[in-house]
Amino acid sequence: MIPELDRLPPGEALFDMDGTLITNDIAEACLRGIDRIGHRNELTQGEGSVFDAYKAIPSYQGQCRYAALALGGLRVGQVEALVDHAFANGECEPVAAVCELAHHVALRHRVWLLTGSPEILGVIVGRRLGIPRVYGIKLRAEGDRLLPQTFGTITCDEGKIEAAWAMTGRIPVFAIGDSVHDLPLLRHARVARTCGRNAGVEFPAFP
Repeated sequence: MIPELDRLPPGEALFDMDGTLITNDIAEACLRGIDRIGHRNELTQGEGSVFDAYKAIPSYQGQCRYAALALGGLRVGQVEALVDHAFANGECEPVAAVCELAHHVALRHRVWLLTGSPEILGVIVGRRLGIPRVYGIKLRAEGDRLLPQTFGTITCDEGKIEAAWAMTGRIPVFAIGDSVHDLPLLRHARVARTCGRNAGVEFPAFP
């Protein structure tokens, strides 16, 4: 499907999630879900709308971190229900062409889902897509209850390069994403593609 990638020795292939493997943004869908069920924690207590508070944050990195922290206090099963609701209501759905690419690439390379969303969301979505290797913003937990505490890298912008080294210890053979926040990682990979609103702007478009 991508001849120059097929010619490379086996390596790591990194797929962005939101806007790439799936339509829209699962973290944003879950923030709307949090508002729907009325969940609040020590960070979000007093917010009339968690989603509106997230949108008002001026930096993308700050938004990514807040989206993770807002899940604090929920149990994993509750988060799974938020994801299920988002897919059932059409807020997010798999992008068939990119998912097909991921499974084709997995015949030769190790495929990872690398996301700026909370890792727990990537794990849940990854199960739907058949992608078990996932790296995203990590939350501390007590048993199956998430805490409003992140640790490690905020996996957006340059943080995706840091995460890639932590995940694999080498330059990825391939990366694909849809936004300006993926560009540092795409520039870091040996072969890269863009889709969505950035399709073909700096890297060849896919599909």
